[in-house]
Amino acid sequence: MITNDRDPLYVGYHAKAAAPIARGVRRRLLVLGLFVVGSAVLLASAQRRAEPGDFEYGHLRSLHGQISESPYPSLLVSGPGPTDREAVYTRYLLVAEGKHGAQSLVHGLDGQWVNLRGTRIARPGREMLEVPAGSATVTPPASTVPLGIPVPPSQRVGRLTLEGEIVDSKCWLGVMRPATGNVHRGCASRCLSGGIPPLLMTLDSAGIASHYLLTDAEGHPAHARFAELVGRRVRLTGEVWRDADLNLLRVEETAGVW
Repeated sequence: MITNDRDPLYVGYHAKAAAPIARGVRRRLLVLGLFVVGSAVLLASAQRRAEPGDFEYGHLRSLHGQISESPYPSLLVSGPGPTDREAVYTRYLLVAEGKHGAQSLVHGLDGQWVNLRGTRIARPGREMLEVPAGSATVTPPASTVPLGIPVPPSQRVGRLTLEGEIVDSKCWLGVMRPATGNVHRGCASRCLSGGIPPLLMTLDSAGIASHYLLTDAEGHPAHARFAELVGRRVRLTGEVWRDADLNLLRVEETAGVW
């Protein structure tokens, strides 16, 4: 029962609590609700945005293209261009399952046109395939290549100094999240040591990423060289080459590691 308005007594079997008790409970519930909502907003704002990488695990694609073994295994896929005298080319970097490059899987196939089965790994502007053993079948050249138009040669862009973070291409493009910085350095180092191609990831003022495949100054594979620098921000200088839709940086100088 209730003794008075100043010192109410709550009796559990009454249908309603005393007005002062009810007001106090409502205030506390309101404060608690605001606290929960505010905490959720703060936690959500502190989270990193979902990364755009895509790993089509369990879904094998079949692509027709030309194998290149150097500097890292890749598949050049042609498609029809805006006119019947043009072609569009996409270069897919190739890796094996696990933390391994695809060097042994395509050995001896340089320049051959093949049907290749693999799992797509991709970010905007960069494509990769994870290929199982025995997935390549030699075939005639693609019928979509316009008659008389050869595969485009690599083109020299110029000598540049670029600043960014070295990443292992397989994890960065979609297999792992996050795939940058200290938290991923151990995994990335093992990936590069196993032959996964290294990329320099740069960001423009709008936060849009560009990727440069890294080689030594002569254009040879250099994944072992960059294994110790992966996950770190660096300043690299060298010749930039364009191969289909892929940028390559032949690194001459490495500086500004932090």
